[in-house]
Amino acid sequence: MRNLTDEELMQRYQKGESLAMDEFLRRYKNPIYYFSLRLGIDMHEAQDITQEVFLRVHQSREKYRPIGKFSTWIFSIAHNLCVSKLRRKKWCVLWPRKQDDPEQLVEFESPQPSPKEVAEGDEFACNLKRCIQELPLLQKEALILREYENLDYKDIASILKKPLGTVKILIHRARQNLKSKLLPYLKEVKGGYCDV
Repeated sequence: MRNLTDEELMQRYQKGESLAMDEFLRRYKNPIYYFSLRLGIDMHEAQDITQEVFLRVHQSREKYRPIGKFSTWIFSIAHNLCVSKLRRKKWCVLWPRKQDDPEQLVEFESPQPSPKEVAEGDEFACNLKRCIQELPLLQKEALILREYENLDYKDIASILKKPLGTVKILIHRARQNLKSKLLPYLKEVKGGYCDV
């Protein structure tokens, strides 16, 4: 099954070959999980989203038609679930009070890396992760799909439901934003000299 394309694999899954799902899990479980994490979803919710994506693939198997790439379809499902999760988080922040003490603010888990992660991890990787998290959602999503998932612009446009030109602008702006945020760090690390 490893030699089959995603589309051929889906056709077999539609015909009842359950091993096809195992192959989909092998191919897409980690990319979808890390896609969710990179968008700022916490670890447990990213696991839930990953499971939900494969549940929806299973539930929609009869409706699937190989019009476009399977990877575009599955990342569209992940995109929709992540955006829904992030919107719900934003909604919760509008009511930041505990029920037993209306004057006390509710604490929310930060999508920023913990001090332990910062200490253990590579400093540049931590700075890059922080800068990516600070990008506007569409820029962040487009950049992650391009740089981490290696999708082409056309597929990203389909996933985000945006025109191709808009996707190119989003990725360009995301790269420019990262460059402007990371340049001071790179200059500091190199002792004032940076040829970026």
